[in-house]
Order: sequence, then C-alpha cells, then structure tokens
Amino acid sequence: MKAIRIALLFTVMHLNAYAENALPKWFLQTFNALKLEQQYKIIQPCKPAFLEADFNGDHQNDVVVQIIDLKTKKRGLLIINGGQNNYFVFGGGKEFTGEGFSDTNWLDGWRVFKNKQAYEPILGADGGMSGSKKIILKHPAISIFSIEENDEISGELIYWKGNKYISIHQGE
Repeated sequence: MKAIRIALLFTVMHLNAYAENALPKWFLQTFNALKLEQQYKIIQPCKPAFLEADFNGDHQNDVVVQIIDLKTKKRGLLIINGGQNNYFVFGGGKEFTGEGFSDTNWLDGWRVFKNKQAYEPILGADGGMSGSKKIILKHPAISIFSIEENDEISGELIYWKGNKYISIHQGE
C-alpha cells in the first residue's frame, strides 16, 4: 500500500510540473507555423517556464518564452501575440537595450509586471543616471532582471507602446 501511495504522489507531482511548463497549444502551433524552430530553441531556465498576459491590449493573452538562437547561441525572449501570426525577439543575437546588449545570459528571473507606471532612467552625457521619466503602462509588461545576494539589482522592462514592444532599463 505504501508503494502505491508513493507512486501516486510521484505521478501527481510529475503532472503538476508538466502542467506548469506546458505552453498553450496556440503558441506552439504559431511557433511551428512561423518555422521559428529552425532559428530558435525554447529554453526554460527560470520559473515560471513562460509568461502569459495581454501585453498588447488586444484582449487576447500573449506568451513570452526564453529562447536560444541556434546560430549565435545567444539567449533572448520571444513574444508571440495571441491571435496573430507575428512575433518579437529581444536578445537572441538582436540588440534590444540600446546599450549594445544582444544576449540575456545575465537573466536570473522574470515576471509579469502589473504596475500602472514605471520609471525610465535618463542618462547624462557621462553615461551616469541624471534623473528619471515616469512611464504610464496601459497593459501588463515583462520584467526581466538579474539577482545578486537574493536582491534584484538591474534588468529591463519590456512593454507595448503603440504598435511594438520597447524596453527600458531598470535598476543599477
């Protein structure tokens, strides 16, 4: 009887882990229809395995996954908007921060950012921070960050603005 309980517990734990990591069917269909598997491999180095929210305000959930570019071996994020056959890549060999970064190998964590405002740093001529500008967010955003000694130290906030995603630096 004890062996059956252990087997049942293991099965339930395995199914819960699978459900947590299982991408929505529509996302996988779009990923394959766009032949993105020829250029990118989906990786799951952080929990949760993917983020899902209505990032662009069209009342359909969008999904973001972490990827690695098969040619450059650089990591990045890939967003597919729900109900659309378009995608956006941040990193994965493509510069996205305006600071020359094209790899998210520094990323330790991520989450859906639901605050209605954020602050974009204003950089001075010397590259140092000279202030900040308030940004109003109409939709959830994607927060990616690095962690040092259990604290988020810096990262990027990716959000929908008009007809595209943009990123702004956050933290140090």
